[in-house]
Amino acid sequence: MPLRVHNTLSRQKEEFVPLKGKRVTMFVCGLTPQDYAHLGHAKTYIAFDVIARYLRHKGYAVFYVQNVTDIEDRIIEKMRDSGQDWREIVQHHFADYLRMMELLDVRAVNLWAWATHYMDAIVAQIQGLIDKGYAYAASDGSVYYDTTRFDGWGKLSGMRMEELKPGARVEVDERKRTPADFALWKAQKPGEPAWDSPWGKGRPGWHIEDTAITIAHFGPQYDLHGGATELMFPHHEAEIAQAEAFTGVRPFVKYWLHTGLLNVKGEKMSKSLGNFWSLRDALASTDPMVLRFFLVYAHYRSPLDFTPEAVDEAKASYARLMETVGNARAALRTAPEDTRPGDADLINAGEARWREFDTAMEDDFNTREALAAVFEFAREVNRALAAGAGRAALGSAVGFFDRVGTILGLFREARAGGGEDGLLDLLVEAREAARTRKDFATADRIRERLGELGYALEDGREGARWKRR
Repeated sequence: MPLRVHNTLSRQKEEFVPLKGKRVTMFVCGLTPQDYAHLGHAKTYIAFDVIARYLRHKGYAVFYVQNVTDIEDRIIEKMRDSGQDWREIVQHHFADYLRMMELLDVRAVNLWAWATHYMDAIVAQIQGLIDKGYAYAASDGSVYYDTTRFDGWGKLSGMRMEELKPGARVEVDERKRTPADFALWKAQKPGEPAWDSPWGKGRPGWHIEDTAITIAHFGPQYDLHGGATELMFPHHEAEIAQAEAFTGVRPFVKYWLHTGLLNVKGEKMSKSLGNFWSLRDALASTDPMVLRFFLVYAHYRSPLDFTPEAVDEAKASYARLMETVGNARAALRTAPEDTRPGDADLINAGEARWREFDTAMEDDFNTREALAAVFEFAREVNRALAAGAGRAALGSAVGFFDRVGTILGLFREARAGGGEDGLLDLLVEAREAARTRKDFATADRIRERLGELGYALEDGREGARWKRR
């Protein structure tokens, strides 16, 4: 079946057909590095990491750009409160973000695009919008987008112009012609960082940074824009208004994908509620691969509740999968070459479960249903291991888990465990040598130490082999 994605713009699933054959241009709203990244960031960025990985698995050449909003109101506020230079704040928090993403195996991004590196493109777009009558300069040197001039305002979010009351969803600002108008350029205030422009010194508004970046790299139209649901209005709405007015090309983005909210114990995560989880804090108590599994084991568009009970359940589920993956890899190293009864059944089961996995992923990247197929295959592998499967069947099973792990970013421990596996094999050989020379004390000590480290030894007709508990 063809790959189908849920397009927020059309509010329905559509067949995924990129603008240029197998080339995919993909942009995801990135971090504003004024504080430490939080769990909500992890949910979004892991989701789009999986999406990019799966598209590449399907043969698409994906150019994935994520912006870095390195100048913005909250950064300036942090600068004033802390006394630090704004660049130091940005560099510190972005470096920490990269460390957190590395721990979570988020690695699909091709380009980190820093907003301040695109200042010439930003100024050119703002001037173009003024020239076309979609923007106006205020007396203080700020520039605003005139939302009444754009006939598509609200088409992504469904927000109507009459719902935007001054002081409600929008800030009261006498410089604006209408409440919905938003800043393209903000005139410099004392002590603020600023850049030159035709309207005086200032800095860009939040929304114009992203359209400057994407048009610079993709042109007037591209394939896939991702981000969190809470960015749909006004940020993504503003991106559409800016780009389509500036270029005259519609739609600006062919497919809009949005991730569901992450709640903590049923409430939206918020510092004011005392339920805010930075990634640093979350990873201090939760293994990165367990947290990634927890976030992947939910459809990207679904809201997700972060509770200790849910994380414990994910930890147990992931441990069961890892045990099977590890045992299959260990058994493969000593498996007999000849075909065993049931080998064909395991190979056929792997092919069937892979079709189920792929079908689920083709249905709007449904990782939950895809993992259901993985769990079912793990049960079949466990039965085959107990029956003494042969090399061909186990090789097929390990290949299945490797493919799944590469797409979902899971089983990193097993995929990178070649050195560890070799050491374990060496210990098993040392134990066998000790038993041969009747040094049973050493043999028993090796077995005990492996048990303390979480490994069991099984003695069989083919010799001893280790397995993860």
